[in-house]
Amino acid sequence: MTQQAEIVIFFTGGTIGMSPVEGKEGVAPGGNFDGLLNQLSPQEADVVLRPVLWSDKPSPHMTPEDMFRLARDVEEALKEESVLGAVVLHGTDTLAETAYMCDLVVRSDKPVILTGSMRYYSEAGYDGIRNLANTVRACLLPLPPGVGACILMTDRIFAAREAVKVNSLNVDAFESREAGVVGYVAGESVLLARPRSTPTPRRKFAPASIETNVPLITAYTGIDRKPIDHAISEGAKGVVIEGFGAGNVPPALVEGIEACLEKGLPVVLATRCIEGGVWPVYGYPGGGADLHAKGVILCGRLGGPKARIRLMCALGLTSDQDEIRKIFEEA
Repeated sequence: MTQQAEIVIFFTGGTIGMSPVEGKEGVAPGGNFDGLLNQLSPQEADVVLRPVLWSDKPSPHMTPEDMFRLARDVEEALKEESVLGAVVLHGTDTLAETAYMCDLVVRSDKPVILTGSMRYYSEAGYDGIRNLANTVRACLLPLPPGVGACILMTDRIFAAREAVKVNSLNVDAFESREAGVVGYVAGESVLLARPRSTPTPRRKFAPASIETNVPLITAYTGIDRKPIDHAISEGAKGVVIEGFGAGNVPPALVEGIEACLEKGLPVVLATRCIEGGVWPVYGYPGGGADLHAKGVILCGRLGGPKARIRLMCALGLTSDQDEIRKIFEEA
């Protein structure tokens, strides 16, 4: 007897399952996963939705270890022949980071699509059901080869590597870093927008573990080396710095960066800008070209949080700076 095709739905928590708390201000996890699934009409008669209550956490409570463990659990589920793909329900604050962890760690080419909601479970205009239904539909598509993990929010599908949350409150909260969308929802159909002949390259990782002692330091005017010195004193195994513009930092931070490099710790440079990325343009002290010449790794168009995820995975494989540089430059 042929086993029926399945889509595994991992519930991790987030606004999509939250409700108001009686006697308190705001909303909180409300144990609404079963109710959410019960409202979801079967999308295909021949597909079974297999629920997995993985956790019920607000996404700021998700740790890198949680993200890595979830990605490994998704990978295990996709190994089953009957499983067509995986859906992950997740809070939106760190949705892009968890999606990127899945993009790096899950080796299967079956669909992995993450979604959530900007409105809570019982709020007027709740977007959770629509996002979940469309994510299930998207799992039934032949997504472009090599596209990797994706995020579906507000009728648009984004590659995890390119998605960024740009609005803290609006339902239409996500955008893509210059690359456009993978697909979009039109009525009851999910359509692809990106030509399948030109997929975005994807780098897969297979670390047995990740190194989480990787601080993310955001540059600000007048910053000195103290944040980096503190990171070194706390045993950091690498540092990601969000600089200005195309990857530039105040000169007082440079000595701290040099101290990291002298200790053999990788330093990855990102930018605070949403678009454009990091490039070796400026050769003045603290400029991107100056830092690159010193041995700092430029992360291209990855934002700081995703560069940190990538570095944690890379350090799970090697501590060799040249190898880590290749992992970033061959992205």
